Amino acid sequence: MDRPRASSKRQLGAAARACLTIIVAVGLLALEPAPAAAGELQTFELPSTLVDPSTPGGRLEHGRTVPKVHVLLPDGYRADSKRGYPVLWLLHGANGGTDTWIPGITTLAAGFPGIVVMPDGGLFGMYINWSNAGVRGAPAWSTYHLEVVRQEIERRYRIRPERRWHAIGGISMGGQGALRYAAMLPGYFGSVVGFSAALADMQSDIARLGLDLLAAGNAGTTYEAIFGSADGAFAEGNNPQALAINYAHTRVYVTSGNGVNCPGDPKGPTFDLDVITETAINTLQGPFADAVRAVGAKATDTTTCGVHTFGVWDRAFVDARAWGFFGPVPKRPRHWVYRTVATAGEMWGLRFEFAEPPATVVDFDRAGPTLSATGTGTVEISGPRNCHFTADLPFERRLPRACLRAS
Repeated sequence: MDRPRASSKRQLGAAARACLTIIVAVGLLALEPAPAAAGELQTFELPSTLVDPSTPGGRLEHGRTVPKVHVLLPDGYRADSKRGYPVLWLLHGANGGTDTWIPGITTLAAGFPGIVVMPDGGLFGMYINWSNAGVRGAPAWSTYHLEVVRQEIERRYRIRPERRWHAIGGISMGGQGALRYAAMLPGYFGSVVGFSAALADMQSDIARLGLDLLAAGNAGTTYEAIFGSADGAFAEGNNPQALAINYAHTRVYVTSGNGVNCPGDPKGPTFDLDVITETAINTLQGPFADAVRAVGAKATDTTTCGVHTFGVWDRAFVDARAWGFFGPVPKRPRHWVYRTVATAGEMWGLRFEFAEPPATVVDFDRAGPTLSATGTGTVEISGPRNCHFTADLPFERRLPRACLRAS
């Protein structure tokens, strides 16, 4: 399949190149939902002050000024379906956007039983609310995707309830984003797939070096601007590997090539870069898989031949379909741990909001009717059915009856 590639190649060191890749992603074309023909593609723009395209982390491919979302509907989709449809989110890679897989995804996802959602994530948005020297201001891609886009998708389309039927995946930068989002919203996403996820450990030396050198060609896009200090709480709380405990009840599939070109795959003009990139990604994949297995997650990690190209990712998507995006997962586990550094978010049906951004990574621990938390600060917990209380950290308390029903 012919797909657009990232347009620019920069003179970066080998280590930096391994992290900053010419990744592209997935995209489609569409309209407002209605009874649809087989495999119909729809699209809509979704502007937000959370992601200003004029900022370094908000810039969009082709100089577009409004982020958009592409949606692929399954064969025979009906807007009046009572049961609803499974949903798979796919996140694109760096130097790309949601347009970069048109029309390839229609072939790869032919006959897919669910709705495929593909949002813009910025050329170098990194699928995170940027640190910005501790201000935690825009671009705020994680809030945009997990709240604004998710709400709009749920409004427009018939999404089947329960986390088993919600999966997320992504390529390279988007693979890292998929891992982060699954950790941030485990009560929603039951399965996650990282296709050459770059990188599962964002506190590693290679990640720091790569993003620092990226600023040479992309003003304002530095590791410090995005993650703050690599050994700080904000970087830790946004590092998929450091959030391993959040995947304890999630199905995880990570896959990458070994840096050796597959027989028959072409060697493009960026072949050396693709080799270095995929080799580095593959080196970090195993430790991440081990970390999530250690906390009880059902994790599959596979290594194939191949370098950092669509040949590897096309085959990996087929393999992931065989693995199953919508396998059984616990619906509402009675015991879970949720690590976060976010000021606000959602953990297993409970909303949380701190009075001030947490200075350290906070661990919430639910054991039956009891919720405890480590760290400092004041947090407000809320949910449906009059679930609401405020507590100073650290704390251990029995959840109000309304909160027990919510979570």
